[in-house]
Amino acid sequence: MNDKNLFTISFLINFVFSMLTTLLALIVFNINKSTTDINIVMSTFISSLLIIRMLSLVNLLKPRTEIILGSALFSVACFILLFNYKSMYMMFVGSILFGVSIALVPPAILVLLSANERNRSYNVGIYNAIVAVASVFSPIIGENIYYNNPYLLFTAWFLLALVMTIMSLLLKREAHNTEKLKEKTLFNLKNVFSNKIFRMSFVVLLFSSITYGSIVSYLPIYFEKINLSIGYYYLFFWSGYILVQFLNQVVYNFNIVILALIFVLTGQLSLVFLNECILIYLFAFVYGLGYGSLFKVFYVGIGNFEKEEERSIGFATIGLISYIGVGIAPVFLIPFNTSWEMIFLGNTCYTIIAMLIFLFLERRYGR
Repeated sequence: MNDKNLFTISFLINFVFSMLTTLLALIVFNINKSTTDINIVMSTFISSLLIIRMLSLVNLLKPRTEIILGSALFSVACFILLFNYKSMYMMFVGSILFGVSIALVPPAILVLLSANERNRSYNVGIYNAIVAVASVFSPIIGENIYYNNPYLLFTAWFLLALVMTIMSLLLKREAHNTEKLKEKTLFNLKNVFSNKIFRMSFVVLLFSSITYGSIVSYLPIYFEKINLSIGYYYLFFWSGYILVQFLNQVVYNFNIVILALIFVLTGQLSLVFLNECILIYLFAFVYGLGYGSLFKVFYVGIGNFEKEEERSIGFATIGLISYIGVGIAPVFLIPFNTSWEMIFLGNTCYTIIAMLIFLFLERRYGR
């Protein structure tokens, strides 16, 4: 019963949050018609997420408590959005609450789902499938409802968040040796951060995720101006991302990583040089293939860590990188914020940096 509740909570939070990340930049931009406001909200969100995630590494709260607290705060944030989505101040408060809830709930769910060693692989696989389904279909659903009736969309988010909170309260209490986990945390963190594969994956994925952050922060506004659908773009992007997860040929090697970065670069350049909507959507699929390949090959590398605790820390840290990219992208793109073309062209600089860093680290560490 606990697993079923956890799967349901996973679907609800990812379903709502995928819509939120798709539309948040547009919602904030429509308040004052300012991209600076987007920078403030995104930076606030990622700051609260990172602070809470770092604190949670020392296991101050049990996973069940983290899920309950995170779900409740997610509900409060949705309530604020429902009645104050035209207030910049309340959007600032809401971004803090969303950051805290995302820092707490998904990692805690993974901890509980992987607690049973016999069902660990099955449960994690189901969790990934749930996240994938939520990510593929929710953006286009959210976009269509938002343009027809934003109040209806925000009401639906609040009601789904309430259901999620109620289900979190129904979770059974789990026994966890918190003190033992605290004693091992510092030692495991040191081992993980000194690992060559982890260093390489962290730096490469960080710079690649800055480019994804520009998609989240600016593309919804740009597409509204040129009458394209951000929902369809995400549909193609996430389809490519998910497809590559099932390709056994995508494993860690030099050629795969370079090809993946080229795919990411191609997807970004398509936003600068292409005008046909069909071509832009198709290159979103290519972009998703590249971005998904990067995460898959480095996840596989981290999966080879000998200790379970180190694998857990590695996965949790790498899993946050896309959120970090979303948060810092507006800041890193300030020098290029003169036109839409310059934003997306400047965006390619960070993919090139990621490629150069990978070449340097690959040559230095070797394989």
